[in-house]
Amino acid sequence: MTPQRMLLAKALGLAVFASVWVLANRWVGDYWVPGIGQVTARFWQELLAGKLLIDLWATSQLLLAGTAIGAALGCALACVLRLSARLDAMMQPFVTAIMSIPKLGLVPLLVLWFGTGWAPKVTLVALTVLFIVFSLAYAGLVTVNPRLTMTARVFGATPLQLTRHIVVPSVLPFIFTGLQVALPWAVSATLVAEYLAAKVGIGHGIEEARQLSDSVGVYYGIVLATILVLMGNGVLSITRRFAIKVQP
Repeated sequence: MTPQRMLLAKALGLAVFASVWVLANRWVGDYWVPGIGQVTARFWQELLAGKLLIDLWATSQLLLAGTAIGAALGCALACVLRLSARLDAMMQPFVTAIMSIPKLGLVPLLVLWFGTGWAPKVTLVALTVLFIVFSLAYAGLVTVNPRLTMTARVFGATPLQLTRHIVVPSVLPFIFTGLQVALPWAVSATLVAEYLAAKVGIGHGIEEARQLSDSVGVYYGIVLATILVLMGNGVLSITRRFAIKVQP
């Protein structure tokens, strides 16, 4: 598909979404589905007050910190298990069991352990990202062609060269896919983490609007969170194209 057609398809999808929103607003009323104009006015109001950028920055910091820690631990765990078949066989049942636990259900336990500061929030986001990236990174390591690595060793390739020229190019697309899959879940975990005791952030704003029965504020927070997901996905797509393009 050409870039022009892709842009046209996105514009058409946005128009359909806006039309459905307008029809829903007329059908059920402002309390259940506020109008687009109301939400847009709230965006402008919060932007002029400076609160929009403050909330966006606070949520982005938590999201970036948790995602970076979770992605690093997920990749490290996948590498450790693939390097030792015995350790892999021993740890896989425990990893599978831990992956099946709903991460948002750990919020009370994290608060009990770490209180309501920065630590439980970052931990929740990191745990959400960790196992998604681990699954994709592990799958990428499995796809590395053993014949190719054996041939490279025969020709004298060092472990560093094997990693750089064979393993990394094979696994990198899986890692970026894992990050793109994990991003919406990470944003959801970030919002839930901000419900705990945050003073700023998109999640705090949504919870505050809910307490005040401010449906416009709730929709404003949801749209802002959606924009954050789209921005993060765009950054990941650009980084992915650049990183995979420069691989030898």
